[in-house]
Amino acid sequence: MLDHLFLDTVGALRAALDQSLLDPAGQDDRLVYDLLTGDLVWETTVSLPGDGDPPRVSADISLDWQTWSQSAWRSMSMGEQVEEQPEIGIELVFRLQRLASRPALTAILSVLPAESLDIDGDNLVRSAPVIEEAYEEEGAPPEVAVEVSYEGSYRLPATSAAESRETNLFPGPMGPRLGGRDALQLRSGAIRQVSAATEATLSSLGAWVASILVRLADLELDYLPPVEPDGS
Repeated sequence: MLDHLFLDTVGALRAALDQSLLDPAGQDDRLVYDLLTGDLVWETTVSLPGDGDPPRVSADISLDWQTWSQSAWRSMSMGEQVEEQPEIGIELVFRLQRLASRPALTAILSVLPAESLDIDGDNLVRSAPVIEEAYEEEGAPPEVAVEVSYEGSYRLPATSAAESRETNLFPGPMGPRLGGRDALQLRSGAIRQVSAATEATLSSLGAWVASILVRLADLELDYLPPVEPDGS
């Protein structure tokens, strides 16, 4: 059974993207389940409002919840110790497209930090840029696109710190009790704290993605005009 933590985290990030006034670009959000491995992947693409079709700048966002992380999270929810904390894999791909010529990569990289904002001690690391050139017909000038990705993961916090805080909320007559219903309440409270912390931490990515898209859009680059709709 799939725990709600991953889906709740996706919902929190989706809400943060909406609050940052980013528009969906292309297809709707995609939730992919791998029948062979059991891994779950959520993908979406966002762009700045009014940036044309296709947009000049966009961001592909992917969250990956692997089977081992789900198993570890289930064990944590049952109060068991785990050897390795579950984690959510993250990939962000920023794309500039409709470029009329190959841009100076130094200008693009100047607004892209080497690492993402701090994600509760973790960071996404920037990769080398990739340049694409597409030709509609022989002899025609190319349409250029540049992609720069950030990859990494967010490791869920351990429940031990949360449990120590929660203990004072469920005292027994002779002090804190750790058995029976109190233990269940203690464990549930700690798990809720981890879940809430995960949602809050990853939702912070929404504002950061929006800020990077604005920086990229503000670069003075040579773009081709947007594609005119049929019949215009």
